[in-house]
Amino acid sequence: MCTFRTAANKVVSGQGKLEQLVVVSQEIAASTAQLVVASRVKADRNSKNMSALSQASKGVTQATGGVVATAKACGQMIEENGMFMLCSVMCMHVCVHMFMLM
Repeated sequence: MCTFRTAANKVVSGQGKLEQLVVVSQEIAASTAQLVVASRVKADRNSKNMSALSQASKGVTQATGGVVATAKACGQMIEENGMFMLCSVMCMHVCVHMFMLM
């Protein structure tokens, strides 16, 4: 399994595909959702930790959604204009932002 950081580095260096970044982002979102669901089964309904986990999960969902949207937009730009360098910069900006949220 490829990590988010590895996928992002490969895309920015031109050695990977944007699709890999999308897949890894979707896996992160799915794993986070699975963690929240499993935690809800065990946690007290009024748990502060559960509330914090739910909020963090929303942040992860937003961040991964941003990565997916940016990767898709970059893919379209590359397809239409061959603008790989601009897309690499955009991708790196989004990836750095996502790491700051984690």
